[in-house]
Amino acid sequence: MVGRNYKWLEKDMLTPKQLKLFKFLIEYKNKYEFMPNFDEMLEHMDVKSKNSIHHMLGYIEWKGYIKRKPAQARGITILKEVA
Repeated sequence: MVGRNYKWLEKDMLTPKQLKLFKFLIEYKNKYEFMPNFDEMLEHMDVKSKNSIHHMLGYIEWKGYIKRKPAQARGITILKEVA
């Protein structure tokens, strides 16, 4: 897959980076029984900007996979699983 043209994706499909982050959220929750913080997500995704994580979480939420609780640390709830 070359480039970032994901127009072929349906609304509820995750991009490869979104899927990587979503799977990390599930694995972390299963291991520690709470969600990771932004710094742990940054380290796992190998990005430098919290804004990148914020955008990815926003799209994952928009696609219906998670629900975020505003102004709450680690306030993420998994709504559905991926195959």
